[in-house]
Formats: sequence, C-alpha cells, structure tokens
Amino acid sequence: MEDVKIVADDLYFIQQPIRTGWFCGITVVLGADKIGLVDTGFENTPVDYIFPLIKKLGRKPESIDYVVNTHRDGDHVLGNKAIKEKTKAQIAIHKLEAEAVVTADVKLIDGNVVELGDRKFKVIHSPGHRPGSICLYDQANRTLITGDSVCGERTDLIRMDKAIYIRSLKKLLDLDIGILVMSHPFKPLGKSIVVGNDIKEMIVASIGIAENLK
Repeated sequence: MEDVKIVADDLYFIQQPIRTGWFCGITVVLGADKIGLVDTGFENTPVDYIFPLIKKLGRKPESIDYVVNTHRDGDHVLGNKAIKEKTKAQIAIHKLEAEAVVTADVKLIDGNVVELGDRKFKVIHSPGHRPGSICLYDQANRTLITGDSVCGERTDLIRMDKAIYIRSLKKLLDLDIGILVMSHPFKPLGKSIVVGNDIKEMIVASIGIAENLK
C-alpha cells in the first residue's frame, strides 16, 4: 500500500491524502495480541485505510483495543466513531480536549503511561496547537509521536500564546529521540517520519520560526 510507511516492524504510518503535498497521518502499533492506534483520521479513514492495512497484515480489526487521540481536531478524531462500531477499543485523549470529543472514554494527563500494542508510551502534555495537545514517547524504542505539536512553518496552527508553544517544544529537546513521527509533512523538512540529526533540526527550526512571530 503506497500510502503506508513502515516505521518499525511493529509500527506502521498511514498517510491519508488530503490535498497535493499534504496528508493526515495515523500510527498503527501492532502487538502480539492487540493493536493500538494514534489518532483515527476522518470518518472514512478506518474503513478505507486502517482496517484494510490490518487485514493485509493478517490481523483482525477487532484486535484494536486502545486509541490515543493527540488532540481534538477532526482529522485526528472523526474516525473514532467507526472504530467504536467495529471494536471494543477504549479511546483516550487529554482531559483538556475530552469535552470536545464525545467518543473519548479515558482522560489523560501529563505523565500517564499508555499501552499501544506491546509498547509503552509516556504522555507528554505539549500545549500550543491546542490546550490539550499531547505527544507520546516510547523511551525503550526512542520513538516520539507528536501529532500536530511540532508544526514547523505552519504558524497558523499555533493557536495559543507562542511562549506556551515554544516551552512545549523545548521540553521535547530534552528527550532521547531516534525516530520522530509527525501527523503531517511539516516544513522545513516536508516529511512526517524524521530520524537522526533531522529530529533536532526540525524541533529547533520550529522554535526559531515561532520566536520570530510578531
């Protein structure tokens, strides 16, 4: 499937096209017995993208047991309804976003640990794009999933005081990250899956861009 990138043996990234050069990303985490998701995309995303991928991998969509929404925006949560109709998965989101997402079952706070597949992710509250925006950090595998928390040149997505956004990004610089997964192909790098020195470059560039905002 050309819209799917393999991040690791158990980590798949679905790129649902929105327009030329832009897509919505959903992360699928495969465990031995269970499957986790980070975000669910639009209303059609589960049926058109998530379920077909899981079936192609020889698994059943019903194995999805836990979903984390990185924030409330429609391209990240509208697929929740289809997930609930097909599976018994619990859906989690930061407590500051929960009121806007009626499909959410679990309210998260900074420092919580969630299990997706066979991985454990620490919840990192990273406001700036949204008050309840979060990142998910898998320290064991040095993997950080950021949703829209790091948005590069898309300064229109900084919906809070820029100082709050910058503070969140500086917190991420303290983490040991080997793989960075963003929901969209944010510039200046123009890609979602970032490794090596490009990780710090992307975060630092995003900080610099925000600092120059008037």
